[in-house]
Amino acid sequence: MSARTYKSNPTMKLIVLFTASLSWAFQQQERPKYQHWDPVTSDLLLCDQCPPGTSVKHHCTAHTETVCQPCPDRHFTMNWHWGDKCQHCTSVCKERQLVKQECNSTHDQLCECAPGFHLVVEFCITHTTCPPGFGAAVLGTPVSDTVCERCPAGHFSAEHSTMEPCKPHRNCSSLGLKTLRWGTSSMDSVCSQDRPAALDCHHHHSLCHTDVTLCEEAAFQSLASLRLSSVPLEKIMDHLPGRRVDHKSLERLKKTCSPQQQVLQLLRLWREQNRDQSKLNVIQGVNLCERKFSRCSGLKNVTLNDLMQIRDSLPGARVPTEDVLTVVQTCSPRQFLLQLLHLWKSLNYELDLAKGLSHSLRVLRSQGAPRHLLKSLRKIRQIIGKTSAHKIYEKMFVNMLDDESCSKKHKPLNE
Repeated sequence: MSARTYKSNPTMKLIVLFTASLSWAFQQQERPKYQHWDPVTSDLLLCDQCPPGTSVKHHCTAHTETVCQPCPDRHFTMNWHWGDKCQHCTSVCKERQLVKQECNSTHDQLCECAPGFHLVVEFCITHTTCPPGFGAAVLGTPVSDTVCERCPAGHFSAEHSTMEPCKPHRNCSSLGLKTLRWGTSSMDSVCSQDRPAALDCHHHHSLCHTDVTLCEEAAFQSLASLRLSSVPLEKIMDHLPGRRVDHKSLERLKKTCSPQQQVLQLLRLWREQNRDQSKLNVIQGVNLCERKFSRCSGLKNVTLNDLMQIRDSLPGARVPTEDVLTVVQTCSPRQFLLQLLHLWKSLNYELDLAKGLSHSLRVLRSQGAPRHLLKSLRKIRQIIGKTSAHKIYEKMFVNMLDDESCSKKHKPLNE
């Protein structure tokens, strides 16, 4: 057929196009090939490759096709190939990894980081923990870290968490209640009928009608900083005089508090149980400390600017500005400084209060701070420094830790 006839015949043109399409489709569906020298004839043959999940059992010859065989157990091939062996499956996952997909004939075992971890290069790293005042905006995955964001206005986060988002403040007015304390980025609003939870490890003690608790910090801080976090709470309770904290409260402490916080919270509960036991040395010391604070006239002249200057001079984590403003809005001037120190201690519970005050005084002196401000801080440090009743109990607990027979009950010093 001439070229002229081909061009003038539309039907023939369609047939040619259809034939070309079929040829292309057939070629696309053909199995991939590989070159193989026939050992008998020494001819170079073009053999079919084996599909995923199999390996070559016999190469093709001039008269036979390639023969493939299934991969044995715990072996795999992922692609078309011409090898006579399958790959071994990964036997175990790495540290902090779990099996995501079991090995099969066409895929290796897949591993991923365990919950709470994400992959960085080749290691599974713990997800970032969002501190109080920050919520988890994007949850961590096995391949990505937690994304924290500061709680926006009207929201708060009161705990260290890798998963908790910022929560909206309680609306006391909508509940028909009076607002005792406006919420901050790290604390919820407190309404007139609310009572702070006794076992809240993150409670900031910033309700202005509550007892002063800086004295408790001074009396119990050194005890909490000992190696008592490794001692069962029941054993510590056995060494305290007076009324025991009930077993249910101890169990709640174990579930809600970190080991470092459990001792401090136990001692606070113990003091609450024995407030009427005025002859107990620790309670005597704390009560005296609180009475001295209540008579401290130098605290009544502290202003918002003073608070901000002191806030910036304290070591460790800084109290958020909105929390300082909340103190000024809800507390009397006499309580400003004590409440600021409560907030600082809640963010820096591992730091010693007296040492923190000494650091603050050094910074404020270098900045030429007003005399009344320095005087107030020195007074607080002096009161805290004289709260020495805890030294007796510190010695008792140190002896308990060093005694190999500490499983036996010791007679408390006050008895």
